[in-house]
Amino acid sequence: MRDKSQPANYHPVLSLGLATSITLGILSTLPNKAIAFSFTGPFAPSNWTLTNTNADGSVDTTNAATGTIVLTGGNNGSNSAGTTDWTIPINASRAGNILFNWSYFTLDTPGFDSAGYLLNGTYTPLATQDGDFSAAPVSLNVNIGDVFGFRAATDTNSDGPPVFTVFAVPTVPEPSSIVGLLAVVGLGARYLRKQ
Repeated sequence: MRDKSQPANYHPVLSLGLATSITLGILSTLPNKAIAFSFTGPFAPSNWTLTNTNADGSVDTTNAATGTIVLTGGNNGSNSAGTTDWTIPINASRAGNILFNWSYFTLDTPGFDSAGYLLNGTYTPLATQDGDFSAAPVSLNVNIGDVFGFRAATDTNSDGPPVFTVFAVPTVPEPSSIVGLLAVVGLGARYLRKQ
């Protein structure tokens, strides 16, 4: 028996099916999930690993709670190349879009030191001379099973270390995603009546 409070053309099964299929269709096209990238929580310094290869570098996490770390590369006087890496494995709590800004300082001749990011062992240099900085945030998608990190590299381990400062940028959903979700709600409401 029909509930008399509902319109004569109301059909609950149809409304649920259409609203659900429309919702799933739009949600499946949304971008990779947004994460609140910072150096706290899943990205806290205790979850990262510092690795020196022919280097005496370090990472300063004093201001990690406010989203800033400073990675200093090698300067051990060996007159040979070295790297200082700070890396983290990506699990479900860390997967998504990472954004960060950066600045760079070195006393060395341009081109002898560099700094940038690592993704699955592939190094992408961002800075090669003193005073380099990001004009816009670097944006990367990281997936479960990836290894992400930062590197300060030196060709000679002399004349001063490379110093790479990273500023985490918290990620928020894109406005288009929010509009899409609001549209889903509106479409779901429209299909409460059988067409």
